[in-house]
Amino acid sequence: KKGQLYYDMSIFGSENQRYPRELPDMLRPKPGGLRPEQLLVYEAFQRIPRQPQPTQSSSESQSGQSTGDASNNSSGQLNMNAISAIALKLDKTVETLLNTAGPRAQEISLAMIPPEHEIKQLIAAIPRVVASVGDPSSLSSSDTDSILSFSQGILKRIYEVDLSQRLRLEALIALLEMLNKICPQLGRNIGTWTKYAPTKTDAERKLHRAVLLLLVRSDLIQIGDLDAHLAKSADEGRDQVWLEFLILFVRAATLENIVPPAKMPNMINIVQLIAEDRAPTSQQINPAFRKAAARLLEELRNSISSGGDARGRQASPVRARPSYEESSSMSPTSVKQLTDASLVIAKSSLSLASNDPPNAKQNVTDILVNWLRVQNEAAGNDKILAQFLQLLQQKFGVGSSDDETERFLRLTTEVVVESCVKSADATKGLRYDAIDGYSKLLSYLVIHMNGGGTSEQVTQQRLGMLNKVLGCITRSLVTSHEKAQQTNAPWDQRPWFRLLLDLVCELNTPNQLLDSMKSSIVNVFGSAFHVIQPLVVPGFAFAWLELISHRMLLSNLLLAKDQKGWGVMHQLLIDLFLFMEPHLRKLELTDALKKYYDGTLRVILMLVHDFPTFLAAYHLSFCNVIPENCVQLRNIILSATPKGVPFHDPINRNFKIDQLPEISQSPLILSNVVGPLMSFKNELDNYLRGQQSPDFLNILLSQLRKEDNSKELDAPKVNSVVLYVGMQGLARLQNDQISSNLSRTPEMELFQKLMELDDRGRYIILNAFANQLRYPSSHTHYFSCVMLFLFNESKDEGVKEQITRVLLERLITQRPHPWGLLITFIELIKNTKYQFWNHSFTRCATEIEKVFENVARSCMLPGAVAATGGGD
Repeated sequence: KKGQLYYDMSIFGSENQRYPRELPDMLRPKPGGLRPEQLLVYEAFQRIPRQPQPTQSSSESQSGQSTGDASNNSSGQLNMNAISAIALKLDKTVETLLNTAGPRAQEISLAMIPPEHEIKQLIAAIPRVVASVGDPSSLSSSDTDSILSFSQGILKRIYEVDLSQRLRLEALIALLEMLNKICPQLGRNIGTWTKYAPTKTDAERKLHRAVLLLLVRSDLIQIGDLDAHLAKSADEGRDQVWLEFLILFVRAATLENIVPPAKMPNMINIVQLIAEDRAPTSQQINPAFRKAAARLLEELRNSISSGGDARGRQASPVRARPSYEESSSMSPTSVKQLTDASLVIAKSSLSLASNDPPNAKQNVTDILVNWLRVQNEAAGNDKILAQFLQLLQQKFGVGSSDDETERFLRLTTEVVVESCVKSADATKGLRYDAIDGYSKLLSYLVIHMNGGGTSEQVTQQRLGMLNKVLGCITRSLVTSHEKAQQTNAPWDQRPWFRLLLDLVCELNTPNQLLDSMKSSIVNVFGSAFHVIQPLVVPGFAFAWLELISHRMLLSNLLLAKDQKGWGVMHQLLIDLFLFMEPHLRKLELTDALKKYYDGTLRVILMLVHDFPTFLAAYHLSFCNVIPENCVQLRNIILSATPKGVPFHDPINRNFKIDQLPEISQSPLILSNVVGPLMSFKNELDNYLRGQQSPDFLNILLSQLRKEDNSKELDAPKVNSVVLYVGMQGLARLQNDQISSNLSRTPEMELFQKLMELDDRGRYIILNAFANQLRYPSSHTHYFSCVMLFLFNESKDEGVKEQITRVLLERLITQRPHPWGLLITFIELIKNTKYQFWNHSFTRCATEIEKVFENVARSCMLPGAVAATGGGD
């Protein structure tokens, strides 16, 4: 029509034309004319030299191809054509990856892309393209204008991207970040351009907030300028749309460790005015914003008191790193006793060695040489070997005199280890001939020990000899390690490992003389390994882990009749966790510790697969010594389901936990539940029976704190109180009455009182609840109802958010996830009674919102998330 722009729409509908249908989206024409980034293509054509290029030799041609045409700009001018080509290729590559990912595309971020991927390679190519420009100050005005025009088109493209395509957003921001290094003026202009971004709808503001956070994180926007702009836009709360935007921005920026609060003084000031009801327009402000502002201030104060975020700490005074003792759940005195044990043992061994005759070491060396010769010549001839042992007993007192036996074992151990260390060869390693022969001698000493008497007395004699053998070896090991520590000399754990492993294998193979005492033998080995635990001999840690997880020891301990070996294996795992705990809590893992942690995970996974009943029975004591940040390790232990307990799919639509027969059965608990409660157990029992004053609850809070006069709760005490009180509550209620009568019990009154603690204390309490959400049992059902009841009945939004946090942080890790954890979270988000998706904390930041929706999708059937109100 006359006076209107004409568009030839036929080109868009023709199936016979390849173009523009197959052009990338950035080049594809659309109604409304060419966009700025499309016009750049034509501008690039003007800069292409038209003169013929000189011919190259084949070698020069190959060299040119290897570096890429885009980076060969010998003119010293900026090659915008190459930059445009990279941007187009980047967009197409991202599109391909997102299409390939399908429904999981929104989970992909740039940080997940490996360095060798084409997307990272394209972004890294930008500096090579502009390498010929040299100093950015040498850019001509036309080059600067070209970069600014191109970047403005990129920014416009960013605001056209769907918020669910995080990878595309981050890739385009990374492109701008590279261009900003070439043209510093770009950073100053981006702040101005973003002020004109579309923000009319809620979706546009949500995208704008996400873009601003990414730009700030990439240092493309000055946070001071943005702070002033957003504070001005909020107008002290008069503009409530921008007030909500400001609160959500500050919370996301601090929550994601992008900006410390100190760098946003204007916005923080407005938040304080709103929270404290001091704003000029306080009467007009929505009460929901006042609550949100107060909650944000509380979070910021807690963050500062606990050390703040990563960037905030840089501006604050440097805090001393916690020591190993401070990071351990044990008291500093207990840690010091263990770490000093090696010195005590070494002094004791040196004291014994001072009484040795002058030629004692040479004598035992001669005995060893003779033994190795006899063993080689009479291999398999038990009669001759027994005669040699009889000679040792009669001539040297081995087995008959305690002092002579101790001296012989100590000196022979030192001789064979020194011989093995000296045999070290750069190509073949250590030679273990002497150690293997010596281990045979020791095993024969144990097997053929017979001082007469009944069979029980002979068994005790053999166990006594084994105790002496292992006692001498462990004392010699600790002494050797302590000497090396004091002189800063290298110490090799391999000979000691070989010696102990040989003994484990020799004395646990089927033998009619030892079969009746098999469980006692592995218990003696377990006790010996407890003495040389990694806290005592850290240099032996890797060998120790290999020994306690060896099939000849671990399986024999856990398969012993009447669970006689369970206590020993439990103690060894506690030793393992106590050694790892301080390192894991401080998140300071060297490469060696990372390997050690991997080995620990493998051992626990093996136990989950082969001996789940053992892990499940001791879950309480294991959780006491696992740091709260080791979510996956704790999940693995809590996922252990005793054999014979059926699996019920919690995602099934018809799933009803109340109808499961297993919820009437109590789980096996072998951990010491009441041990940490002994100082106040009588008062606690009286309160649960209604015979104690209500003031006891206030006294209980002080009893749960650590004994070093700190305000920190003692997690083992909390775990025991929660489980003990829950067990009493179960005894009071029938399973079919739990959900209906939960509120009218002293147990729930106690749990609700614990919710009045500060955020840190409440977090420890809620983790104690979550530790009981395991396999189908009465405990899992009870504590699931407790957490859902607290979520529903609490008037404090912070309590609801922390309950969600505790559940969610255990679900976002890799599998396995405890069954009870899954059914609790699914019930929380699926049951409209809890109105989960209506709470503001589920929408506080884009990343958090995506996490909620992704976890919901993985936990529920397709389509169920939208039905419950999750997702957009």
